[in-house]
Amino acid sequence: MHKTYEFVSPLPAQAALERIESLLSKEGVEYRAANLSVASVRTPLAFVSIDPKLYGKLYNLGNWTGLNPFVFVSGVEVRCEQVDSGLTKVTVRVNRLRGFLFATPWTACSLLAVVMFQMSEPGGAILVIGVACAAWFGIVSFLGGYLVRKEISESLKNQ
Repeated sequence: MHKTYEFVSPLPAQAALERIESLLSKEGVEYRAANLSVASVRTPLAFVSIDPKLYGKLYNLGNWTGLNPFVFVSGVEVRCEQVDSGLTKVTVRVNRLRGFLFATPWTACSLLAVVMFQMSEPGGAILVIGVACAAWFGIVSFLGGYLVRKEISESLKNQ
């Protein structure tokens, strides 16, 4: 359920933390900061596809999908640590429970379709497994993991 990412930033720890706080604010994430770390208190939740919270940086399309990846996670914790060479080690821990919850209805609908249309065993199993894998990789792994890490690392690049 939790996924941890680590990467290095050329920025000092305090400057990196300020950029991360700015990103979280732009994406609608409420957070608390202390001791070179940031922890989300509340992440935005979109109920329908026309909800502006679902889209990145208020329609500025911060990533190629145009989606706000913080909608698909339950929480984010970021810790910055100054290392010897003047670089900053950034550790991002993502709670992907909400992604699991978003993926569950897709799997349940595919199972319902198998039952309603009385699909044969191999075809029905392939459909359910295929939809479950697509939901897992699309929502949980990509939107709720990789894209969160990518947005945070992009915000820390020198500008």
